[in-house]
Amino acid sequence: MSVDTLALEAALDVVLSRSTGISMLLVSTGDGRSVAHRCFNSLDPRRLSAMSSSFLTLGETLSRELGLSTADYVTMSTSQGSMVLVRVAAGRPYTLAALGHADTSLAILLYAARDAAGRIGLLL
Repeated sequence: MSVDTLALEAALDVVLSRSTGISMLLVSTGDGRSVAHRCFNSLDPRRLSAMSSSFLTLGETLSRELGLSTADYVTMSTSQGSMVLVRVAAGRPYTLAALGHADTSLAILLYAARDAAGRIGLLL
């Protein structure tokens, strides 16, 4: 199945224009390959795609082991910013990673990630 990368990047641009505290949005396949990204830093999307997909899968696996329902998202927070990883509802598994600045609240970051996942899910 072919993915329209330009349409995905345009959808990511819309989310970024609405959320000034977000510095990166990254879409990856379930097996960790980069599909589309928007980033204000010089980060390697290929490496980040592999790690993001693995981190979300680990969170989902841990959730199942604990007898919980499927994980809706996984977060990582540091003094320099936070990252939210969500699974994108599409025909096959995709991961969306959203990186926020240190002063961006986790709620704003999560809202932006879910908004982006909904927008790009329609395109995948």
